[in-house]
Amino acid sequence: MKTISKFLLLSLSIIVFISCQSEINSIEQSSESETLNAAAGVASLVQRTVSQDGSKDNIIDKASCITVTLPVTVSANGVEITVENESDLELIEQVFDEFEDDDDILEIAFPIVITLSDYTEVTVNNIEELQNLASECKDENEVDDDIECIDFVYPITLSKYDANSQLIETIVVNSDMQFYALLNHLDDGNIISINFPITMKLYDGTEEIINNMDEMGNLMNDAEFMCDEDDDNDYDDDDCMYCTENQISELLQTCSWDIHKIIINDIDKTAQYTDFTFTFLEDGTVKTIIAEDYIYGTWELSTSQDGMGMGNQSQAGKYINIYFENYPDFSFNWMVYGMNDDNEIDLRVNQNRLTLEKVCDNSDDNEEDDGKVELINILNEGTWLVANFKNDGESETANYNDFVIDFKNNSLVTATKGSSTIEGSWSVFYENEKLKLELNFGESMPFNKLNENWLTVDIKNTRVEVNNLDDSGNEESNLVFERI
Repeated sequence: MKTISKFLLLSLSIIVFISCQSEINSIEQSSESETLNAAAGVASLVQRTVSQDGSKDNIIDKASCITVTLPVTVSANGVEITVENESDLELIEQVFDEFEDDDDILEIAFPIVITLSDYTEVTVNNIEELQNLASECKDENEVDDDIECIDFVYPITLSKYDANSQLIETIVVNSDMQFYALLNHLDDGNIISINFPITMKLYDGTEEIINNMDEMGNLMNDAEFMCDEDDDNDYDDDDCMYCTENQISELLQTCSWDIHKIIINDIDKTAQYTDFTFTFLEDGTVKTIIAEDYIYGTWELSTSQDGMGMGNQSQAGKYINIYFENYPDFSFNWMVYGMNDDNEIDLRVNQNRLTLEKVCDNSDDNEEDDGKVELINILNEGTWLVANFKNDGESETANYNDFVIDFKNNSLVTATKGSSTIEGSWSVFYENEKLKLELNFGESMPFNKLNENWLTVDIKNTRVEVNNLDDSGNEESNLVFERI
């Protein structure tokens, strides 16, 4: 009987050994697409994805690589607030947003506990210690190490093989913190095999089924710049994460825009530009009125999906490229950082910030709107010639003979004679309750003499007369268009 028992025990041991050895061989022979090891590039991507994201509480610590452990008590502009959960951070934001022109001051009741990106906890006793820890992080909205646009869906089952002891351990991972700790202690003698398939969730809630390590690595790479990681120093701002180019374009063209705030290289220059008003036109032209003079520039919208876009596009989002030849303070590829109730647009790039506030001319009544629409529709219809042009009392009409003028519906006006075409811009607007026609042909002769904000005198379906007055109200020039 003892002999039979010994034989059975030996047989079972051999079976178990063969089974374990078979599993070990299976793990050892797995390719990079099936296993994680300390040297694997995918392991680094995983660790960056599961590291502690410290950006949610930046309104307190102004650092995206550390997190304040809650609850914590702060004083926001003198108002004491106990932050017990993440949603309470909005209370600080509400206090800061109450007034636009004050200095927002936050005081923290120390000591507090800080969690680092590797989940290490540190007790901080004063503001100097906190600032020292924060200085180790990237600057506001600067690209940092963590990947925030994708997450693992837990639980995930792993097999860990230790080459030194030749032992296999099955591990069920239930959190980012547990996954990070496992990878942090993964040395050259360890191999981890993930039990695929697993699920990963993108920033917009989309879930992806992952079948091997290659798919997982590719998705994490793609997701790195897929969304705005919100690494700014306020809370849950109105990011333009899901707005479309059409929505931004339509909003910009709805009304004109005043400069509410402009900061260039951390210097507030708002006072220099209080009289500037931007008007964004459909043809990609942007004009600003400066002391009753029109300055023209260009604007263009674009979308960056992966942070590899043109100019200053360092992260995913919507961008508006504004260019004025002689105004470098406006000429940037601005990120559309936020839109507030369709009345304010926040544009940012590096240490520069431009906040535009919508200004609709509510003084225009229906009669004025009808007058503008009538003149625009008349000029859009057919082609025109210069029937009369008097300048300082002298007729210069002959200079425009044989030119065919076409007022197009995208603010472009052309003057064509034979094979030669001169291009300019036109617009219709009210100024001091007077309907005006603006023409601008640049330096192109002889049409440069028509560059004026003309006051309308007589409007008919086939004839439009405008003039220009001097400061005394006397007519300096008179221009008549007639439809061909």
